[in-house]
Amino acid sequence: MLFSSGLAAASGDAGAVFALSNSPNGNAVLIWNRAADGTLTAAGSIPTGGTGTGAGLGSQGALALSANHQWLFAVNAGSDSISAFRVRPAGLDFAGQVASGGTRPTSVTVHDDLLYVLNAGGAGNIVGFRGAGDGKLRQIAGSARPLSGNATAPAQVQFSPDGDLLAVTERNTQTIDTYRVGEHGLASGPIVNHSAGAVPFGFAFDKRGHLVVSEAGGGANGLSAASSYAVAENGALRVVSASAATNQGAACWVVITGNGRYA
Repeated sequence: MLFSSGLAAASGDAGAVFALSNSPNGNAVLIWNRAADGTLTAAGSIPTGGTGTGAGLGSQGALALSANHQWLFAVNAGSDSISAFRVRPAGLDFAGQVASGGTRPTSVTVHDDLLYVLNAGGAGNIVGFRGAGDGKLRQIAGSARPLSGNATAPAQVQFSPDGDLLAVTERNTQTIDTYRVGEHGLASGPIVNHSAGAVPFGFAFDKRGHLVVSEAGGGANGLSAASSYAVAENGALRVVSASAATNQGAACWVVITGNGRYA
C-alpha cells in the first residue's frame, strides 16, 4: 500500500487518523481509530472515486480536515480531482468529487467555506472552491492563479490562520509564493519570495501568523533545515530565523504543537 504525504487527525481525547493510499488502481482514504491513550487500530478504507499516481506526491497536505472536523478532503493526483467525505463517528461517508481545475493536484487547504488546491502538473496553479463547509465543492470563477513559473515542483498550499493569505512552496525555484485572499474568496498574486534555504518544502503557520518552512536541502544527510518568516500585510516575507539546522536529511514536513511552542 502506498501512502501519500497527507495525514489528518480528528482532535479530542479519542478520534481517528486518516491517510491516503495514492494507488493508481483506485485511490482510497485509510482509516485508523485512535483511542484516548493514542493507540491506533486499523479501521479499513474508503474509495475516493478517483485515482492516485502510485508514487510519492512530493507534497504536504494531500488531505485536509475542516476546522469543525465534519469534512475531510482528499486529492486524486492521477485523475485530477478532489473528493469530499463527511466525517462520522463510525467512519467516513463519500460526499462527492469535483475536477481540481488543473493537473496532478497534490495539496489542499481549507478555511471556513473556502478550499484551495495546488495543482503541481503542467504549468501548475492554485484554484479556489466554495462549499468546504457543506462538502458540496463549487469552483470559484476566476480563482485560478499561476505559480512563479513552469516546472517549479510545488510542495504545499496552505491558508494563514486568519484566512487572508495563501502560501505555496516551490522546490525547484527556491521560492515561496504568497497570495492575498479577498472577501469573495479570490486570490491575488503571487508575490514571489526567496527562500532562506535550499529546497523549501512543507510548512505551517504558528498562532501569530509566522511561517515555519522545512528545507529538504536536496536530500543529503545533515543538510536539512527550517526557517521562519514574518508575513507583511501585502504578503511579503521577512526572515526571522534563517536555516536552523535539523542535522538530518530531507526534512519535508512541518507541524506545530497545539500550544505553539514547538515545530
